[in-house]
Amino acid sequence: MILNSTGLSSSGANARPGFWATALDELSVVSANIEYSQLECSLEGVPYWVELRPNDGARCVLCYSDNGVVTDITPPGYSVRSKVHEYGGQSWCFIDDGLVFVNESDQQLYFQALRGDLATSCRKITACTNARFIEPVWDGLERQIIAVEERHEVDGVVNRLVAISLETGEITPLHEGYDFYSYPTLNPQSRELAFIAWDHPYQPWVSTELVSLRLSDLSIQFVFGRDIEEALSQPLYSQNGELYVVSDREGWWNIYRYNPIVGTLEPSLCAPQDMISAPWQSGLRHYVCGDSGLSYQLIAHEGSKVYHQGCRVEPGSMSYCRSLHASKGKLYAIASFRDRMDAVIEIDTNLNIRLLTGGSMPLERGHCSEPQPLVFGEGDDRCYGYLYSAKNDAYRDNAACKPLVIFLHGGPTAATYPVFNLKVQYWTQRGFSVLDLNYRGSSNYGRRYRLALEHAWGEAEIKDIQLAVSSLIDAGVVDPHAVFIRGNSSGGYSALNALCQLDLFAAGASLYGVTDPAVLNDCTHKFESHYLGWLLGDPIKDKGRYQALSPIYHAADIHCPVVFFQGEKDRVVLPDQTRAMVAELQDRGVAVEAHYFENEAHGFRQKENVIRVLRDELRFYQAHLTAE
Repeated sequence: MILNSTGLSSSGANARPGFWATALDELSVVSANIEYSQLECSLEGVPYWVELRPNDGARCVLCYSDNGVVTDITPPGYSVRSKVHEYGGQSWCFIDDGLVFVNESDQQLYFQALRGDLATSCRKITACTNARFIEPVWDGLERQIIAVEERHEVDGVVNRLVAISLETGEITPLHEGYDFYSYPTLNPQSRELAFIAWDHPYQPWVSTELVSLRLSDLSIQFVFGRDIEEALSQPLYSQNGELYVVSDREGWWNIYRYNPIVGTLEPSLCAPQDMISAPWQSGLRHYVCGDSGLSYQLIAHEGSKVYHQGCRVEPGSMSYCRSLHASKGKLYAIASFRDRMDAVIEIDTNLNIRLLTGGSMPLERGHCSEPQPLVFGEGDDRCYGYLYSAKNDAYRDNAACKPLVIFLHGGPTAATYPVFNLKVQYWTQRGFSVLDLNYRGSSNYGRRYRLALEHAWGEAEIKDIQLAVSSLIDAGVVDPHAVFIRGNSSGGYSALNALCQLDLFAAGASLYGVTDPAVLNDCTHKFESHYLGWLLGDPIKDKGRYQALSPIYHAADIHCPVVFFQGEKDRVVLPDQTRAMVAELQDRGVAVEAHYFENEAHGFRQKENVIRVLRDELRFYQAHLTAE
């Protein structure tokens, strides 16, 4: 469906920015927003992937494409999603005669045959009520599944590598001792298993190790990453048994090859650009080794460059790829674009791009706001962002400065990309411009930029926000009296700190945002349990710093209205954090709203709730736009 503004009256065409009429309503935004992930190809070269469907209770469904026809294979009542590390990741794999997947409701492994009646072919393999699994890998020789297990015990959470019998479900430990494991990668010829591991206090984008394990006797063959601090990720064996891995040892996430003769990692593909994104989820794949060499992407601020078998793909409006997989000379990926929805794509040997599913254009080109890459500041104080100008063809003659909504991504070690996002277009259609900011600490601008928030969280990104807003106001494209700021998770923390420290905003919004890092440090899950120490310092020795940079202690410095959205099942940012902040603001007479969602965790997935958030946030901002 293509939306436009047909039927607007002439009086409507003169409406104030922020109140423009549009057919892009909340239901249209949410219903069209299918998320694709976890793409793999069968031995026959058929691509399979997972779709997160908001219209189906946010269920994750495994699909495949054959001769242009997309077919679902996950039966009703099942959802393919792991919750390991709370952020999940790769949740299924092929086996000889079917596939294995992690079921969302119980986090157990299931076998599913790919022949016969799919609805009755699911068989439970594991029955560990206190365990979760992720990144299954099929070991056909031993008829077993190798996976990362996250076991929740009375005295804490234990992660390890295990082998699971397909027939009996018996679990055998392969390696334990590290705090975290990811990317188990099997070389069937040598029977060696490469994997990534790391220990507290590090995160996987700061310092990890690449380990090789011989399965015959479970002996360690080599370890990289102990001598220097580097973030190793995404190990991959080629068809002839060569081991590749990504390292940022030279400042950028580039591809290296293991040389078994001298026992070193040697550069394979290196450039002053990152080739992967930060590994918040397990099992991400941003490069692949096919029949004729490596296929990969260079992630650039202006848009990524994709290379298939050494040749650059002409991107058109494609600006970012993930979940790469090669089969029979073709490259498959999940692609994002500047002017259309995400799609599953096929790139053939002639570098032609074919859409397998997705890629719709909900807006006519005249109505679509495309990202404008911007750089603010210079040197170590430089930051990056994408400006999506207010855009609705029915209001093209309206020359007034526009209200601005600043988007702050979560993480904070994550990133935003120059892509079409209906939740951004929702605002630009109504006359708001949107600044999607990659403040210092964001990934994909090199290791130094990524680590810039070490002991600087709550300060460095606030300076970036101030610089970006001031630059846009000085350029005359933003109404200085109508600047709004919003953030989710850690972005909510930064948004609240910006409201405390800067007198620039008409209102703000926190979506499950951190209000008290000290409380978060005491109760957060294992994956991030030492992250706050890296971002802010030791919670005991630096207690004063925690308080100085905690919004809950500076509610009196917030003078503009704030709206909060919080899931009651959130285990990352507990609901009590939000309730305490709301109470502080109410006690000080600040206009505040709070919306709680009983069936949501860290991030909103249910369609009706996402609709409500969009509608209530828009209404809140409109109520606080200054009068003409």
